[in-house]
Amino acid sequence: MDKLKPTKVILVSRCAWTLFNFRAGLIRALKKRGDVVLGGGAGGDGFEGKLKHLGIAFVPLPVSLRPIDPWSDWLLLWTLFRWYRRERPDVVHHFTIRPVVYGSVAAWLAGVPKIVNSIEGLGTVFGDGQKRWLRAVVELQYRLAMSLSHLTFFLNRDDYDHFIARGLIKPEKAIVVSGPGVNCEVFKPHSAVETSPNGSVTFLLSARLLWEKGVYDFVQAARLVKQTFPTTQFQLLGMRDERNPNVVPQEVLDQWEAENIITWLGEVSDVRPIVAKADVVVLPTYYREGMPRALLEASAMGKPIIATDTVGCRDVVEQEKSGILVPVKNPQALASAMIRMIESPGLRSSMGKAGRERVVKKFNEQLVIDDILECYD
Repeated sequence: MDKLKPTKVILVSRCAWTLFNFRAGLIRALKKRGDVVLGGGAGGDGFEGKLKHLGIAFVPLPVSLRPIDPWSDWLLLWTLFRWYRRERPDVVHHFTIRPVVYGSVAAWLAGVPKIVNSIEGLGTVFGDGQKRWLRAVVELQYRLAMSLSHLTFFLNRDDYDHFIARGLIKPEKAIVVSGPGVNCEVFKPHSAVETSPNGSVTFLLSARLLWEKGVYDFVQAARLVKQTFPTTQFQLLGMRDERNPNVVPQEVLDQWEAENIITWLGEVSDVRPIVAKADVVVLPTYYREGMPRALLEASAMGKPIIATDTVGCRDVVEQEKSGILVPVKNPQALASAMIRMIESPGLRSSMGKAGRERVVKKFNEQLVIDDILECYD
C-alpha cells in the first residue's frame, strides 16, 4: 500500500461503546502512524464524544440491536454503501456480525480496495438447541461476506476450524490472532488490594446479564457454597439489555438480592476498581464466545479464573495453572471449584500470578495490533 499519502481506514462496530472500549488501542496506533481514521456504529450511547477525543470522526449508523430486523439490515447495507462510496477508504474493518455481513457486501459494491473482518464469537445462533433454519441463514450470510472480503481475523481456533469445515471461508483468507488483546498497562494487579480471608471470599461475574452467560448457574452455585461458607460474597456486574430476549428479568435479580444470594452492581464505565476488590472472577458461560474480554482483563489484573470448558474460555484459562475450567451447565462442579478457591488462598495467589504472566506473553494488545496493521499494509 502506498504510504506516501495517509491511509484512510474505516472501523465499523456494533455501537460507539464497543468501538471506544475495544478498539481504542488500534485507533491510537493508526493515528500514531499518520492514518486517517473514521468510525461507525449505532450512536446514542454517550461514547461518540470520547471517540472524537481519540481524534476520529464518528458516523452514527442504523445498526439494529434486535436479533432479527430485516428492514434495518437493508437500511444498514444502503447506508454503508453510500458512506464508502463517498469516503473512498483504503481499508474497511468490520467487527460484530451485522457490520461484518452487510459491511462486506457494501464495501465490495463500493469498490473498497481492502475489506477486513473480525469474527469475535459466533453468539447465540450457533449455540445448542437453536433453530437450524436460522443458523443456515446466518451461515449463508457469512459465506457471502467471507467470499467478498480479503481477510478475516478469528479470536480462537474453534471458530476458525468451524468456518473452514463448513466451507464458509477459504483458508488463505483467514488468520487466528491472539484474541481481542488487552492493554496490560491499563489492566494490571493492584498491590494495595489484599485477598480476603477464608469464608469471606468475593466471586465476581462480569458480563452482559444474559442467561447464556451462565448467570443462573452462578446463582445456583452461590446457594450451594453459602450452605458451608455463608459470608461468601457473590457479585454480578453488567448491563441489562431489554432488547435481548434472553436478558435476565429485573424481578429475578431483585428476588436474588432479596434472598441475599447475590449483589447486582449494575453497569460501570471502569470495571477495574471492582475487579481489583474481587478474589475470583467467574464466567460459567455457554454462549458461543470469541474470547471473553472480561476473563483476559481479570487475568491481566492477577485474578484467578473459574470458567466453563468451552470455546473461547479454554483459550484464556490454562487448566489448574491460571484457573479452573468446569463443565458447562453444572452448578455443582462450579460450586466445588469455588470451595477450592475459598479453602486455598495460596492457590488463588499462584493462579492469579500465572494468569497475569500468560496474558502478558500471549494476549497483549500490542501483539494483536501489530498483526492487524501488517495485514492492512
